[in-house]
Amino acid sequence: MSLGVWNRNNLPLPACDPRECLSIAPGALGRAPVSLYGPGSGGRVDLVSAQLLDTEEVGEVVERNTFALEISGGEGRYSVSATSGTSDSVSVDDVSLDVESIRERSGALQEDARPVSMRSGSPKTAVALRGRYARAIGDELFGALFPGEVGGLYAQRRQQAAARGESLRMMLRMSAPELTTLPWELIHNPDFGFLCLEDEVVRCVNLTGLPLGPPPTHLPVRVTGMVSAPPFERSLNVKAEERNLRKSLHRLTERKFARLRWVSAVNWTTLMNEFTAESGGCHVFHYVGHGAYDSEQEAGALIFSDELGRKQLISGDSVGRVIQQAALKPQLVVLNGCETGKGSHDELFSSVAAALLQFVPAVVAMQFAVTDAAAVTFSRYFYQALVGLGRPVDMAVHQGRVAMLLQDENSLEWATPVLYVRDDRDIRLFDVGEQNVPQYERAVEGVRLDEERLIAVQASKSTRIHGNPVLIQKWPGGSTTARPGKYTPSDFELVFPEPQSGLVSMRRRNSVPGVPWGPPCPIEPGLGPVAAVGMVESRLGEGRSSLEVVARTGEKLRFLWNDSEEPTDWHAAPTPIADRATGNPALLQTRHGDPGDFHLVCPAVGGGLMVMRRRNDVEGYPWTTPYVVARGRGEFAAVGMVESDAGDGRSSLDVVARTGDELRFLWNETGEPTDWQERADPVVRGATGNPVLIQDRTTEPGDLLLACPAADGGLVFLRRRSGVAGQPWTMPYFLAEDLEVTAVTMIQSTYGGQGGGPGANLELIARVGDSLEFFWKGPRPAFWIHNTFGPQHPLVDALSPPESSEPPQDSPEPPDSSGPPDFPGPPDSSESPKPSASPNTP
Repeated sequence: MSLGVWNRNNLPLPACDPRECLSIAPGALGRAPVSLYGPGSGGRVDLVSAQLLDTEEVGEVVERNTFALEISGGEGRYSVSATSGTSDSVSVDDVSLDVESIRERSGALQEDARPVSMRSGSPKTAVALRGRYARAIGDELFGALFPGEVGGLYAQRRQQAAARGESLRMMLRMSAPELTTLPWELIHNPDFGFLCLEDEVVRCVNLTGLPLGPPPTHLPVRVTGMVSAPPFERSLNVKAEERNLRKSLHRLTERKFARLRWVSAVNWTTLMNEFTAESGGCHVFHYVGHGAYDSEQEAGALIFSDELGRKQLISGDSVGRVIQQAALKPQLVVLNGCETGKGSHDELFSSVAAALLQFVPAVVAMQFAVTDAAAVTFSRYFYQALVGLGRPVDMAVHQGRVAMLLQDENSLEWATPVLYVRDDRDIRLFDVGEQNVPQYERAVEGVRLDEERLIAVQASKSTRIHGNPVLIQKWPGGSTTARPGKYTPSDFELVFPEPQSGLVSMRRRNSVPGVPWGPPCPIEPGLGPVAAVGMVESRLGEGRSSLEVVARTGEKLRFLWNDSEEPTDWHAAPTPIADRATGNPALLQTRHGDPGDFHLVCPAVGGGLMVMRRRNDVEGYPWTTPYVVARGRGEFAAVGMVESDAGDGRSSLDVVARTGDELRFLWNETGEPTDWQERADPVVRGATGNPVLIQDRTTEPGDLLLACPAADGGLVFLRRRSGVAGQPWTMPYFLAEDLEVTAVTMIQSTYGGQGGGPGANLELIARVGDSLEFFWKGPRPAFWIHNTFGPQHPLVDALSPPESSEPPQDSPEPPDSSGPPDFPGPPDSSESPKPSASPNTP
């Protein structure tokens, strides 16, 4: 089986042999966990079943991607040593760290980590203080962990991992007990951000002589949830706690991957009875309740009642000895209680979590208090990754952590989970790969979709765009195979320049409920900085098609193509196809030739428009020499082009080009480079950015539809009435005037059909700053809908307040709109478009 790997930037790498490509390192903030993918229907990457390699095979990759740090010493002076892969270890002595100062300041985060709505004072002030405290603490921790040569090795290994498309796993080993009390999950660097949102931070305690490696696990995975809510502690809503855990595990229990047993602890004997009964035990012990630091014993503890209803603290060591009595011994303990990750200065195993490592391979604990919403979000994505998809525990924690961040970006609750392991080899806890594969694939479909959406949300939030985006809809326009009896539009393909180098492509999977955008895929990063791009999907005969791209780097035009369904299978012509170019190239395939030739228009340095043609019926597919037209208009900044159908077998190359703030219209009815004509007056003034021009399929002959960023904000739209004498352009129509749009792309898709056939919705993506905004328009409503770019947020159903104790049901798929769209006309038309400043969500 050939697998693909998603790298540290959420970017798919080429397919490879599993033994070579498996990476179980977590990914980045807005750059997802590394996951295993394989080719799915239609050639699009899909998650494959979690059949991971055995411990020895995984170990080689783990060693390569692990950056191990060991800190020793005490009383503010420490030594730091680092090892990674086959590199020689490096160490730095006499590193200073003010532990007490960091402890005091991180204590303020106990309050400040909660959502803004739960705190008093100005939300903006609270957010600013939270960020400042967290970054200051994180910067100090980074400085202590990565001094001198250690920092140099880290930067080197990070760069090497990035080149392989992988992430580092940071394993912290601390022999100085006071260091275990610090919030290492806040490690921050101005260049890298918060590291645990990119390379998961794992606290490792080496315990020799204990069994390693996961035992075989047969589904369902047994989870015991226990709540301890003694009356003398802060009140817990026991029914809500149970409902929240059931909600988190709903997809897994529904599909028989997991079985949840819920126990309400009357007193500490409930814990004893649960694990000493003949049939007792579980794979995962999930504790919900209160933790405390026992200052007398200088140890962390869980809070229970005794037989008389009085407060009783049960140490982590005692809890571990109890659960070891079970017939089925837990592989993982999850401690959903505040201060369960907090220890003392004097004893390395004083924390409940660290103490439990003497009895279980891994523990997840909370070092700060967490809200119910955050706990549900973390548990859902953590358990789905760990149990449903067989992900390693550090990857599962990473998914839960990033989900918490997406659930409330103004909170620091994502820093609350702490992962403890006793050894690298214990990262993977369960082997769920030996299942009936077809049955398994059907069962994990919803879980897999959750993970894909989480990845895509991270990607859409973190992906930064440079230059102009270009959107197309793949051939064919749609099918009825994905959902029998219902027309399914084919996928969208989006390409845009990456801010640093090369291009990025993204695909919207229109056959998947929720139509999620997939993570970004890099295209030829070796191209260097790309300023602008044009794209078309060509038809080359015999059922073949190819994505064809022209990218401008400096003044040169480079040609790239992808003639497969694999998102990584791009090729670049070895030499530029033209020089002296500026602005954005516009590329299309015309009806001239068999198969149709490519026609390219791009602003030329020094003035005018550069026009070129690629002969697709000639061996070698040669490009003609650039020919410059409209020199007398001076320099053009941007261009849009369409081949319009004028009826009666006639066609025309129609171009809208921007010079200054004016949009000028040109056309060519023969395809010969000398036959261009120009309209005397500008189509509209007050434009900026790049224009985009398409032909409406719902009118006969099709009207031309023009969109362009407006100089005063938003977008300007016009329609050319092709069926009216003189082919007049309508008055301009403005949209989203509160947004500063700098570039735009637009298509007429096959969405919006009725009666099982294709429709003709308008789909538009606008660049605002370095991010993207998505708009669409169908017949109903008659105005534009503005959506945040990316998939439907995957946390909606997890975060919605439960209306009953029943587990949540999957959200129904939104109905398609139907009928042809009516593009906005002049202000005196019969249509009265709604104000664009208050966009709706379909």
